[in-house]
Amino acid sequence: MEPDCRLPGIRKILIIRNDGIGDLLNSTPAISLLRQNYPRAEITVLAQSTTAPMLVGNTDVDRVLIYDRRRAHQRLVNRLKFYLGLRQTKYNLVVAMRTASWSNFVAFLSGAKYRLGRHQKRFKSTLTHVWRAQYQKGHVHEIDRNFDLVGLICKGTGDRRLVLKVLDEEIARAKRKLASWGVTPNDYVLGIHPGASSFDKRWPEENYAEIADTLVRERAAKILILRGPEETELARNIQKAMQVESIAYAPQSIRELGALIRCCNLVVCNDSGPMHIAAALDVPTVAVFGPTDHVVWKPQSKNAAIVRRDMPCWPCSAHKCKIGWECTKKLPVDMVLEMVRGPTKSFHSPLRNP
Repeated sequence: MEPDCRLPGIRKILIIRNDGIGDLLNSTPAISLLRQNYPRAEITVLAQSTTAPMLVGNTDVDRVLIYDRRRAHQRLVNRLKFYLGLRQTKYNLVVAMRTASWSNFVAFLSGAKYRLGRHQKRFKSTLTHVWRAQYQKGHVHEIDRNFDLVGLICKGTGDRRLVLKVLDEEIARAKRKLASWGVTPNDYVLGIHPGASSFDKRWPEENYAEIADTLVRERAAKILILRGPEETELARNIQKAMQVESIAYAPQSIRELGALIRCCNLVVCNDSGPMHIAAALDVPTVAVFGPTDHVVWKPQSKNAAIVRRDMPCWPCSAHKCKIGWECTKKLPVDMVLEMVRGPTKSFHSPLRNP
């Protein structure tokens, strides 16, 4: 019989996950496992203001707490009020799912009886339950790392599917916006997201232009370039390199981004947060990977595929690359086209009503 490792008397749980889109989404299976093991507990997720909206509609989460170090909590007095509020809430369990010294520190400040985290960062001595394993590059996906952590206090294996809910009214608004651009329910929509969190992850703009032109010829595709607020030039460079017209748009929120991705037949993108959004929504996705550990961060969806070059220097320190990030910058267009022309080509239009 499996030993019961669940903790007694858990009424309030705080999960610290105030980092990126992919980090939060790849934590949702572990959050679901916590919900299964502590069904009566109130689960709060501490997140960034930019990523917190992804938890809208997630039934495993009761409350979202936002920590904004650059704005609302920039002043010391506001940070102290934030920490005091954590302590007054009287959490029984804090899970430092983000591996950071600050996460461990906050877990300690909360006064929670049980504090769960990893051993790599400072203040680890304040944790009551510590995951001590070391992971080698190229071996364990982030979802499984999160399962390993909560497995210290949970029973069962959990469901690996990412949790992201896009509401019906959000999809309806996205469809209306696409219609205003001349996109019909019968059109094949190629979504391109050329951005990434750092330069080394970005596939060249002219390569995206070639992919777009090819799909216009082969599938009469409508091209939707989705960009971040600071990626105007990136999108413009793709449009200039293209032989056909396209739509470039910066979604006003992460919720709108998700709804527009949901309306695409195919998304081609870099290793990025939007890649994980597409995977969570099971939208057919082809993702370009460069120096990132693809085993840890590959999109978790049966409809997702990655394209990468095997390099003798991998695993590497990407920001100190001595050969100009050849893994990303010189990845051939043909490799991506081969994947695009593969199993993703038969998907129906998501703009049609079921």
